[in-house]
Amino acid sequence: MHKVIVPRHLLLLILFSTVSVTYGQEYNKNAIFWEVSGNGLKSPSYVMAILKFIPEPDYILPEIAIDKLKECRILSTETLLDHHTKHELNKAAHLEHHESLKDYLSKEDFRALEDLFKERLGIGRLKFEMVYSKFKPVMLSTTMTRLALQENVKFYELDLINMANENGIITMGLETVEREVEALEKFAIEDQINSLKHTINNFDQQIADYKEVVKAYSEGDLHKTLEYTLHPVEDNRMFKTYFIEKRNEEWIPKMVGYMKQAPTFFAIGASHLADEKGLLSLLEKQGYTLKPLKL
Repeated sequence: MHKVIVPRHLLLLILFSTVSVTYGQEYNKNAIFWEVSGNGLKSPSYVMAILKFIPEPDYILPEIAIDKLKECRILSTETLLDHHTKHELNKAAHLEHHESLKDYLSKEDFRALEDLFKERLGIGRLKFEMVYSKFKPVMLSTTMTRLALQENVKFYELDLINMANENGIITMGLETVEREVEALEKFAIEDQINSLKHTINNFDQQIADYKEVVKAYSEGDLHKTLEYTLHPVEDNRMFKTYFIEKRNEEWIPKMVGYMKQAPTFFAIGASHLADEKGLLSLLEKQGYTLKPLKL
């Protein structure tokens, strides 16, 4: 048998190719808290995956995250939660021109939704008609999940913003509320209605899926968190493209800009961090070093 001699330069090429494949997969590790360093940054910044709301017993805000927040000069959430943002999001949550879901659902589906609110959520028909029937379908599905928890919930953004204010940390957003609303409106009303029908017909499964979201999040599994987050919208490709992936691409220059100015703590929805088109992967492709921090 002939001995094959591989030239030294080719060995080095193979070695570095293997290393580069191994490196570049940090974002695939299970973690909700990440350090971002390198690429000219004088001090590291941090990315924490959050859920919009979470049952109080499952709330996670460890000391290391609080300590790292206090080391930063900027806290960045997706949108800045000021009065204007809350007002615009409230407007965006409702159907236009005083419409009702009666205008979009069959009589049978609308009655099934009324019954679900009364029997499962303890909300009478009058309040349902006056308030909840005016919600856009995608907003209503999320609201129904929160109402079904029947326990105290915690909001990460509010807690982190309060901590930032107490410690003289600047609070910023990655986009305007108008941009978030624009992305949400890419989810066609017909698709929203179909998703709401899915919720009506599979409410127990939606609650079970939400519990899986919380479980996956608690275990640091961002990929499974994203998977179960998309179940209520039936894994709609348009929703994922416009509400998650395109916004991720737009946020990267903002994130880079903040980090170059000062150490920044990013608190961002867990669904935006996972997979090849997630923020962690995009930051790594920009040349930053991503390191999961143990909580």
